[in-house]
Amino acid sequence: MPGFTLQGTGDSGRTETPAQVLDGLRREAAARLLPLLGDALRAERARLDAGRREITHDVKADEAIAEDLTGLAVLGAELIHHEQRWQKALADVFAAWPAPPVARTLDQFSLVSDDELQAQLIGQPVAEALDRRFESVRDIIDRRLYSVSASMGYRQRPANPLAPRFIIECFLQAFGVQDCGRRLRAALLKRYEALLDQHLGALYAWCNTRLAEAGYALAGDSDHSALVSSLGMPAEIARGQSWDDDAAMAVGAPSWQTGGPRASTPARRIVDAPRGNLLRRHARSFRDAQRSDPGTPQRSLRPEEFQAALSLLQAERTLPLPDAAHGARIREGLQRVAGGLGIDRQQVAFAPEQDDAIALIGALFDLLAARHLLLPQARERLAVLTLPYLHLALEDPQLFETSSPPSMQLLSLLLELWDGADPDDPASAELQAVAERASAAVIDGAHGDGRVFPAQLAQIDAVLGQQRRRAEAVERRTWQALRGRERLDAARAQAASDVARRLQGQPLLPTVAAFIDGEWRQALIQAWLRDGADSDRYREVLSLGDALIEVDGLAAGSGGSAVADRLLGILPALRECCVQCGVDETATDAQLAGLVAEHASPTPRKLHAPTPSGGDEMPIEADTPLLGAGPAELEYAEGQRFVQPAASGPARVLRLAWRSALTGSCLLVNAAGAKELLLSPAALQARVADRRLLPRPLGSAVAAALHDMAERARGG
Repeated sequence: MPGFTLQGTGDSGRTETPAQVLDGLRREAAARLLPLLGDALRAERARLDAGRREITHDVKADEAIAEDLTGLAVLGAELIHHEQRWQKALADVFAAWPAPPVARTLDQFSLVSDDELQAQLIGQPVAEALDRRFESVRDIIDRRLYSVSASMGYRQRPANPLAPRFIIECFLQAFGVQDCGRRLRAALLKRYEALLDQHLGALYAWCNTRLAEAGYALAGDSDHSALVSSLGMPAEIARGQSWDDDAAMAVGAPSWQTGGPRASTPARRIVDAPRGNLLRRHARSFRDAQRSDPGTPQRSLRPEEFQAALSLLQAERTLPLPDAAHGARIREGLQRVAGGLGIDRQQVAFAPEQDDAIALIGALFDLLAARHLLLPQARERLAVLTLPYLHLALEDPQLFETSSPPSMQLLSLLLELWDGADPDDPASAELQAVAERASAAVIDGAHGDGRVFPAQLAQIDAVLGQQRRRAEAVERRTWQALRGRERLDAARAQAASDVARRLQGQPLLPTVAAFIDGEWRQALIQAWLRDGADSDRYREVLSLGDALIEVDGLAAGSGGSAVADRLLGILPALRECCVQCGVDETATDAQLAGLVAEHASPTPRKLHAPTPSGGDEMPIEADTPLLGAGPAELEYAEGQRFVQPAASGPARVLRLAWRSALTGSCLLVNAAGAKELLLSPAALQARVADRRLLPRPLGSAVAAALHDMAERARGG
């Protein structure tokens, strides 16, 4: 009919009948999916064997595994029979198409068999999950199949014969309850679901290409009038009655391959996203400045096409160009997948909002990858995560704002788990497994399902909570012990300084010098530890020592009753000082009696050298500040993470657990909370300067990266 052409990849006519095309789809689906039955059996056998090795004393669990292994052996021996049943079930679906396959009709008095009940209970959730996972991709095939069914004169919306629900039903018919127990059947379906998740994307991409090459366009409601008129259908059908109310596209939206203008849609409100708008404007201006030949594509990639290509690429779990920037990898991957959907990259370009989102996500992930020390597998997993976050960038205007949604919190936490990982360390390997599960859940999740992010955050917190509490308890004991030793060293140093000032150049009686260098020194240390060097108690002890030296000076001079009076006045304080230092009463009396006797007798006085401090100095590396001088300025705070790269071998993740208020010394602990390094501020800064320690932001890594991107954008 003039003015209407069903386009695929450029063909203007069809050389195959619908029956031939459908038969080709069935044969290709059987070739790709039939081997998965045996793969599911082998995967479940491997899981059971591994579980049996881990079981030691659980008799019931061992018996259950033995029973399932026996069932698997029987199924494996009759695998050809089960594959034939699967092929027949799939053939029945295609034979009935475009009508749904004939179901076993039940009246209101019919009973549901155990097999049917279990099939519904275990099959429906799996089919729904797969359907959500491949919704965007399958929708493309559905629209092409609409054209196929219309060309056959079918007036109702057809079902996709390769929809997950039909594939799951075929599996459940191949392995019935009579063939294996319910537990084994459910376990096999779980293995089969994982295999389908890996293979359905490629099958759907092939089917779409096959239908496009056969000349079947992606039908929308605006195509139907012309289509049914060309088939000689009545006018009332041509006015829109040939499709039900669940038509794929709104009236007026043209077929994707026609290249016509897209129906206008309300503009997304992003006025309340200042940082996101700033970053988008900067990305667009930078892209326009770098573009040497903008070209003249016929149209922009439609949102439906973009989401379908994005979903297919995400299903592949890999990106092309491993050594390129993330933005380039995303563009190349999307263009390659879009080419498989019949979209010529020379004729179709990314829409501006799509290009902006790709540029922003690519720049963000480039910055995150450059700022973290990642193993190759973690670096590649981070690259694949760009795809679900690209979808978020298009759907959530607030994604780049300072509010930090759960999706960005999860990304920061994943980077923290991956950063500086040591594959040979069991604790680090456990963290990698946690990050692997969380990232896989995001990659495998359905687009638009925001529940995956808070759910994974909660799971990671539950797994790591106990480990963090153990590490915090260890590091608390470590820094408390260090702080106690450091305070003791500071008290000893201060007391030694006070003793040295009083003994230097001052001839004293032997008993006075011994008291000053012994009990009085210990009293000073205790007063410093209990009350501090600026306390009244510390000043009282200082005054006692000065008073004793003054009495000794009087005795060396004129002597007389003044010496006796002063000495008797301080004897109670001297006694208390001895008792506080642990001297028993008898020894105290003897010591004080000797002190009084020496003052009364002509004993010669002489200079005394103070006893060296007996404190054990803590090993603090490089440029340790003087005790009591206070901490030096340091830009790093407690809780800050550092990665310590190794010249050969794995890196280590350290954390600044404590900083001394006395000396400024910095305690760095490992993931278990054990002490690794005790550095002065200058030594810590030196290690950062020569990159022996790589500091990480105190807060969210993603928030820090977005802040830096925004600052660069404001700077032009």
